[in-house]
Amino acid sequence: MSAASEAADAEVASSSVSTAGLRGNMGVLELIFTVVAYNGPVVVFLGFIPVAVLLGNGVGTPVTFLVCGVIVAMLAVGLLTMSARLKRPGGFYALITAGLGRVAGLGSGFAALTCYFVALLSAYALGGIALNTTVVDVFHGPDAPWWVWAGLMLVVTTVLGHFNINVSGRILTVFLVFELVLMIAYDISVLAKGGAHGIGFDSFTPDQIFSGSISVAFLFGMGLFGGFEATVIFRDEVRKPERTIPVATYGVVALLAGLYAVTAWCFINSYGAAAVMGAVDKNLVGASTSSIKEYTGQFAYDAATVMLFTSSFALALAAHNITARYVFNLGADGIFSRSFGQPHERHVSPHRASLALSVTALLVLGIFVAADVPEGDLYARLAGLYSYAFVILLVLVALATGVYLLRDRVHGKAVGPAVASLVAFVVLCVTLVLATVNFDLLTGATGTLKNVLIILIWGVTLGGGAFALYLKRNRAEVYNSIGRQ
Repeated sequence: MSAASEAADAEVASSSVSTAGLRGNMGVLELIFTVVAYNGPVVVFLGFIPVAVLLGNGVGTPVTFLVCGVIVAMLAVGLLTMSARLKRPGGFYALITAGLGRVAGLGSGFAALTCYFVALLSAYALGGIALNTTVVDVFHGPDAPWWVWAGLMLVVTTVLGHFNINVSGRILTVFLVFELVLMIAYDISVLAKGGAHGIGFDSFTPDQIFSGSISVAFLFGMGLFGGFEATVIFRDEVRKPERTIPVATYGVVALLAGLYAVTAWCFINSYGAAAVMGAVDKNLVGASTSSIKEYTGQFAYDAATVMLFTSSFALALAAHNITARYVFNLGADGIFSRSFGQPHERHVSPHRASLALSVTALLVLGIFVAADVPEGDLYARLAGLYSYAFVILLVLVALATGVYLLRDRVHGKAVGPAVASLVAFVVLCVTLVLATVNFDLLTGATGTLKNVLIILIWGVTLGGGAFALYLKRNRAEVYNSIGRQ
């Protein structure tokens, strides 16, 4: 390392430690790729799109994805307007506190922490399964339990989480580029070969758009955009946040909506509008990979098998980074041990929060292994639980941004973004009701387990609010700092 770069590192570290904040140098593309990697595009393509087609509105699925993208963009307008005025780290935790008060804010902070932690656990479960499949089927290596590979992922993620976000950002960028290349190559191949019976536009006709279960389709569609809001949690770790965060947020929403809508449309055409429902009903797990093999070849098929793991790993790394920053912010406010809110002197990373998160994840995964929970069920239920918690967070932040912007008259020009947020709030409330009614479809859990999981996620949220009330009565100085205020 040169003397100049060492001096620059020292300057950044010194500045960040003095303000007890994080620092980084991510640009627009690195931030977009970090957040989109959290969404796991190849995971969505291989495991999510066929399910959305089967259980949602079938051939009309691409339009549902686009409509959901518009709703998320409306929410993003208010979210970014509010974030620009607060100029405060903390993500949803800080924004909801500013809009709805400290009680709702700490409740949302606990909900966000749980949401992303569950996403992290599900990524470890899926990654463990995917890596074992890759080792056995592609490289003809030893067959090992999923948790062995998941443990290896956890170790690597922990090491990377110790360093500055720029390190993870570069790795996630590389992984995401390969994922995008695979999906774009697949889309081009289907279009170039004319699909199964010529390229059709049935997906965009009213009969198909309003077919099947629109409510379930919309529920799945909203779940595609998980992580779009994570751009604001990295506020202190990007270059020129006033420009980088808005461009990256809208870029993430546009990329996800366009990529998934086009890929779903090509997937439908790969079988034909008349045959795709039968294909996903007969072979839900392998429908996407079979289509890749037919249209893009054996190499792409093998690459997709490998990328299911790399996509899972990228998802785990991104989820780890986001979750660690919620732990860091809660530590900085004194909700957790303040040691978690201290950045590394050299790397300016949430190193203690990151390590505590990994230890907790290891303990929870150990409990799952000891309980002999089937890995497939584990991933599906955790992913569904994450989706449900994510909708709760979106409802809270939509209301918070709407209320805050209507109340904030100083800056002016807030009515439009406020209305957009409140419209999104109404739509998201409907989505939350649908998610509760269809919780069994989200998680695969029924009966007592279904009720326990719903009570668990609401209990964490309400418990955070109750803890805020406790702090108000007993530790006023901590209560006053809730939400990075």
